[in-house]
Amino acid sequence: MNKRLTFLIFNFLGLQITWAACAYGAIKAQPMFGVIAGVTYLILHFMLTPSRRTDLITLLSLGTIGILLDYANMQFGVLGFNAYHSSGFIPLWLVALWCVFTLMIPHSLYWLRKKPLLAFILGGIGGSSSYWLGHKLGAINLHDPLFTSVGIYFIQWAIFIPVAFIIYRIIKQNTYCSNFTQA
Repeated sequence: MNKRLTFLIFNFLGLQITWAACAYGAIKAQPMFGVIAGVTYLILHFMLTPSRRTDLITLLSLGTIGILLDYANMQFGVLGFNAYHSSGFIPLWLVALWCVFTLMIPHSLYWLRKKPLLAFILGGIGGSSSYWLGHKLGAINLHDPLFTSVGIYFIQWAIFIPVAFIIYRIIKQNTYCSNFTQA
């Protein structure tokens, strides 16, 4: 297997493992489980990526947007968390999850960059189903009516993914580093 494909698989699996660890930790009232998984992935990612600077700027930019989006969802009553979470901000495991997810934009999701309609559709389906599954497992609480909460996430993610590619393109144009996934 070539180096590029290996890294793309690592990138894709990194999110899946982090998501599962975050959900498990939230369900079992062990939120640091997901944080540790996310931080471990991020350390490995930045050790292996050929584009540290671009990835860091992408993580900071898109991660901030995603974190603020979920904070707004929490403030507007779309999203809630288990009783053990008493902070006025979203849980650290969700922050870690956003950071890991954003690194898929320049790597394992990069193939969607020139397919905005498909990015819109898959973003809406993938994002909303992730939150729906998290709700069904008990990791998060989506408020009633559930169809409305999932619909809100569908719209947000359908918009977020294509916009993330636009933001990433701007980041890429303004940083001077190479990335083998940007063929």
